[in-house]
Amino acid sequence: MQRQNTKTVISRRSKWPKLITLGLILMITFFAVSLLPRGFSDDTSIIGKGTPVLLLVHDDNILQSGETMAVMNKIRNEYAERLEFVVADINTPEGRAFAQRNGYMPAALVFYSADGQNLQTRYSSQTVESLQRELNTIFQY
Repeated sequence: MQRQNTKTVISRRSKWPKLITLGLILMITFFAVSLLPRGFSDDTSIIGKGTPVLLLVHDDNILQSGETMAVMNKIRNEYAERLEFVVADINTPEGRAFAQRNGYMPAALVFYSADGQNLQTRYSSQTVESLQRELNTIFQY
């Protein structure tokens, strides 16, 4: 009986293709994340500190709230130098406390003057055009 060679040949594969693939995946992921919109501030303490504020009382469970946040995101760059965009999320303790303290319901869109005065509170759906019109009228831009 003839003996079979039970030793297998282990080939050494280069690690470079795996490293290059991993590097490409990381670069693509980083690039994709950098294109995402930056988050809105949740710091309600900036109200009345010298800059007008547009505040959304946000609830993920309400479609109108999500739509309004998307509209705010679309116009944010146009107004960023003149206006602070703030979101009070009622699903967080701070956001819920702020909404309750001020009597706001979810999806409220509140326009604050630079000195902290509530100029207007809206609960209606917003489009890019209607929100721009509101901002330009209320803050006289």
